[in-house]
Amino acid sequence: MSIENSPVILVVDDSPDTVSMLNDALDSAGYTVLVALSGTQALSVIRKITPDLILMDVMMPGKDGFATCQELKSDPLLRDVPLIFMTGRDSEEVMSSSFDFGAVDYIQKPIRLEELTRRIRQHIERARALHDSRHMLDDNGIISCIADASGKIAWCTPKFYERLASCGYSRLSLLSDFQPLLRKWLEKARVKDQLSLKKENPRVDLLLEEKLDSGEYRVRLIEKDSTDVYKKLMGEFGLTLRESEVLYWVAQGKSNKELALILSISPRTVNKHLETVFEKMMVENRTSAASMALKVMK
Repeated sequence: MSIENSPVILVVDDSPDTVSMLNDALDSAGYTVLVALSGTQALSVIRKITPDLILMDVMMPGKDGFATCQELKSDPLLRDVPLIFMTGRDSEEVMSSSFDFGAVDYIQKPIRLEELTRRIRQHIERARALHDSRHMLDDNGIISCIADASGKIAWCTPKFYERLASCGYSRLSLLSDFQPLLRKWLEKARVKDQLSLKKENPRVDLLLEEKLDSGEYRVRLIEKDSTDVYKKLMGEFGLTLRESEVLYWVAQGKSNKELALILSISPRTVNKHLETVFEKMMVENRTSAASMALKVMK
């Protein structure tokens, strides 16, 4: 995140005098300073080097600070970078808009440098604490996100996007492909429901853990290496690998039609495997087979 462990501040302002003044002050305070003279230039810089914090002027020609911030916050991988607006306008509307567009703070011009450096330090410390807490969740195998009803991700642990990429959802396709998929699933999903993102081993599922009072959803990403589970079923009931796969998915509540799609076999072949599975397990129906399988799979 930082260059040589020094926090990186991106200063965005179309005024060379303001940029020069802030560059000198922040450099003296021990920060590494990047500079952009327009909103478009700022977005270009941010996608090459992610700063620890952004200082952005509200009023700029072309793409103003609000429009630049809105585009920045639409990128899930850049959304958590704290942004402070700088403005010469003192009004409730500017203050409200600053927070509505995703800024963590705003500061009046002319800028009081001591106050600015204090706020910068506080927001960087908070951002790093949040970053560390999310890494801690990842380290404990809790790969998760918070999303709203539209499928927009408010925050997530660092490994969440890595795992999505392994399922074919690149950074560029998050908004076009993953967000609509998540929105459609959340419309009907109940707590503890799962959505399969990747069916081949290792499987990747989304689990709806909680519907929050805010109207948002806490979703966990679960990776499942099915190999060991299949071996357990094979050993317990004397099944072949394919039969254990069929039994595994029966235990997950899948219909014969869904099984055929998942395993890329015909429904008739699914029926033949089930007949053999029931015979080996000495049961008469899929409910009994699923119950016995779940006990072994725990």
